[in-house]
Amino acid sequence: MNFMNFLTVNLTCFGLLTALVCFVLPLNASEERDEQAKSVSFHKEIRPLFQANCNGCHQPAKAKGDYVMTDFASLIRGGESGKPAIVPGKPDESFLVAEVTPNEKGEYEMPKGKNAKPLNETDIELLRRWIAQGAKDDSPVGSVSGYTMENPPVYTMPPVVTSMDFSLDGSLLAVTGFHEALIHKADGSGLVARLVGLSERIESISLSPDGKKLGITGGQPGRMGEVQIWDIQSKKLELSKAVTFDTLYGGSWSPDGKYFAFGGADTSIRVIDASSGKQVVY
Repeated sequence: MNFMNFLTVNLTCFGLLTALVCFVLPLNASEERDEQAKSVSFHKEIRPLFQANCNGCHQPAKAKGDYVMTDFASLIRGGESGKPAIVPGKPDESFLVAEVTPNEKGEYEMPKGKNAKPLNETDIELLRRWIAQGAKDDSPVGSVSGYTMENPPVYTMPPVVTSMDFSLDGSLLAVTGFHEALIHKADGSGLVARLVGLSERIESISLSPDGKKLGITGGQPGRMGEVQIWDIQSKKLELSKAVTFDTLYGGSWSPDGKYFAFGGADTSIRVIDASSGKQVVY
């Protein structure tokens, strides 16, 4: 090959390469713009994010900081800080964004707890985009429960009982209901408590060995698994932990009442510390 032919071939290759780069770069830039412009769904993307990281401590049965995140109006309004948690269209003015965003030292306010981890950058950016797009609620009608301890379910017929348990001293009987567990006096003389939580389907209930606490497994089929630990005397939800994306089953206490074990639809068995929620066996 003479010099002129060599030069011609190389110039041709260079031209093709340049054209390819010019074609690919605008395509990638266009894809990035399309991704940024894509509408973020509260129901499909933001709600599961809150469900996994926030709702355990910010729900009607356990509203830390006087902030409820399971009701959309309350989610927007905020809690005891007095600052609006979400300002539609303005992520930089939304208090919730500031609370979940780590500072330069890696410190963050939310989520809290011994085992809590900060939201990753992708999740924070998703939250910011949703707010920037107007913080719209696209949840289907009927997808959010309005049941609370003050507004428990009203039954027109007896609910399906999926689980029941007696306390060791025989004084209490716990049975499942819809969105709740009901604690009866075992002699049938009266109702002690109605413990209403997030899970619409309660799969199992188990009284602790000392009869002071109630462990619940359940969830929302195909969406969330939840384990709850209640103090029966105070009717206080001590722990709500979201685990997997389907209902949980078969809760059981350790003999000393320190640990709570349960099964998942993913065929796993997990054990958590009943006080902190920390997973100790998987």
